[in-house]
Amino acid sequence: MARYDFYRGYRCPRCDDDTDVFRDPETGTFGWVCPKSDCDAIGFGFQSRRRARIGLREYRERFGNRSREYR
Repeated sequence: MARYDFYRGYRCPRCDDDTDVFRDPETGTFGWVCPKSDCDAIGFGFQSRRRARIGLREYRERFGNRSREYR
């Protein structure tokens, strides 16, 4: 399994918990995944950390209100 470098300071768009943003050294792409077992939020294949952050924001805008209904 590939070793990933993780960056902190991001929030999950569904549960608003701390989210890990990682860089895959094999592909050079960035992604994020919520570490909580009951949350399915994930994104990958972003060309930069900035694009991963934008993806988090867009995910929150699209699905954020819906996820609050399930709390």
